[in-house]
Amino acid sequence: MDGLKDYIEWLGGVDFSAKPFGEVDAVILCLISYFDLGPAEADLPGEDGQAPFYLRDCLKAIDAGKLKLRITGGEDGNLGVFKAAAQSERFGSLAISNYVDRLEPENDLQFSAVTFSFGSEWSFIAFRGTDNTLVGWKEDLKIAYTQTEAQKLALSYAVDAILPDVRPDAAEKSRWQSFRKVFFRRSAQEKQSPARRWYIGGHSKGGNLALFAACQLEGALLDRVERVFNLDGPGFAPEVVDEALLKRIDAKTVRIIPEYSIIGRILENSMSDTRIIKSSNEGFMQHSIASWGVDHGRLAMSELAEPKDRWLNETIKKWVSAMSFDDRVVFIDELFGALEATGAKTVDELAAKGKEAAEIISKQYKGFSEPTRRTLGDLQSAAIESALKKLLSEKDTVLDSTKKVIADGTKKVISGIGSKAAEAAETIMVQIQLQKKGKGAE
Repeated sequence: MDGLKDYIEWLGGVDFSAKPFGEVDAVILCLISYFDLGPAEADLPGEDGQAPFYLRDCLKAIDAGKLKLRITGGEDGNLGVFKAAAQSERFGSLAISNYVDRLEPENDLQFSAVTFSFGSEWSFIAFRGTDNTLVGWKEDLKIAYTQTEAQKLALSYAVDAILPDVRPDAAEKSRWQSFRKVFFRRSAQEKQSPARRWYIGGHSKGGNLALFAACQLEGALLDRVERVFNLDGPGFAPEVVDEALLKRIDAKTVRIIPEYSIIGRILENSMSDTRIIKSSNEGFMQHSIASWGVDHGRLAMSELAEPKDRWLNETIKKWVSAMSFDDRVVFIDELFGALEATGAKTVDELAAKGKEAAEIISKQYKGFSEPTRRTLGDLQSAAIESALKKLLSEKDTVLDSTKKVIADGTKKVISGIGSKAAEAAETIMVQIQLQKKGKGAE
C-alpha cells in the first residue's frame, strides 16, 4: 500500500490543471496545516505580508528546522510529506494566504486556519486539528455541551475568505488582522474571482470546524463551496448544532475515517458519503493522516462496512448520554483543572513531569465533585465491560487485540489528552478502584 509521500512523488510534476483537485490532495493540505508557517513568512521579502507566498517558499524554513509540528502523537512522517509537497510542482505552486494561529488559554481557545489557492480557479480552507496543548484538548471535550470559540471563529474565517468572491465590494482588509498571531492578506495572484471554487476541510477537531463553518454559511456563500472534507473529526451534540443544518451540506460533504476510528466517532453525525480507509498504523494511531494509505492515486478504501472500534464508540456514547448538561461542564473543568495544576501547558510537558504530575493529579482527585468521580468510575467500568464483550465476540484475536484496545483506547478516553498522558490517567483509575474497595488513597 502506498502513502501520501508516494502520491506526491508520483504526481509531483502534474499540476491541478492536468489532474483536478481530489481527496488525497485535501488530506495532504490538512496535514500541512498542522505546521506553524510563521517562520516561513519571515524569509519573504517586503513587509506586512504583501509579497506573494507559495508553498515552495517554506523549503528554506523546513531545511533550517524552523517549522514546528503542532500535533500530539509524534512526527509520524508528517515532515517528509510536507517537504515533498513543497518541492513538487503540483503543491509547491499553491499560494498561501490568511494564515491564523491563535492560542488563548484564558478563553479555552486553540484555533488555526490557512487558505491554499491554485490561481483564481480554487481555494482550500484548512482548519488545524487539536495541537499538543492542554487547552486544545480541553476545547475538544467542550464540544459535548457548547459551541466553542474555535467553532465561532471558523465560521467567521470562512465568511471573510469567501465573501470577496461573492461581493467584489467587500473590504479587502480582514477582521483577522485585529487578533492574528500571523496573517497573510490575499496576494496579487488570488484577487477576487467570481468563478473560484471553494473547498473547506480539516482533520480531527479541524474536521468539526469545517462542518460547523460550512453548515452555517448563508446561501450565496455556501453555493460557492464545492466540497467539505471531514477527516476523522468528531460530530456535534444535538444541543449544539441542529441536525437540519448538517443536512444542508450532506450532499457536499465527504467524511473519511480509518478502520479504527475513535475521535471521528465522538458525537458522530450521519453523513451519506462516509468512507473507511486503510492505514499503515495500528489502533488509535490510525488517526494520524500521515499513515493513511493511497491506492492508484486515490485513498486506499477498506473492505469493512463499519469501523473496528464499535465497542469503544458505544462506551463514549454512554458517557455523553448518561451525563447531564451541567455535569459535563463540571467534569471537564475539574479534570483539566487537575491537569493544569501540574504546571504543564502541553501533553509533552505533562509526560515529562512523570510521577510528579501523577501525584499532583491524585491530590486534585480528592477534591473532585461526586458527579465527576462517578463519571470517571463509570467510564472505566464501561470501557472494561465493552472490552470484555469484544474479547468474547472475537475469540481468534483474544489477548493481543484487547490489551492494545485497553491501552490505546480506555486511557485516551478517560484522560482526554492522548497516550502521552496515560500514566497520569492510570493514577486516577487506581485511586477510583481503591476508593471503591473502601481503602482510599494512601
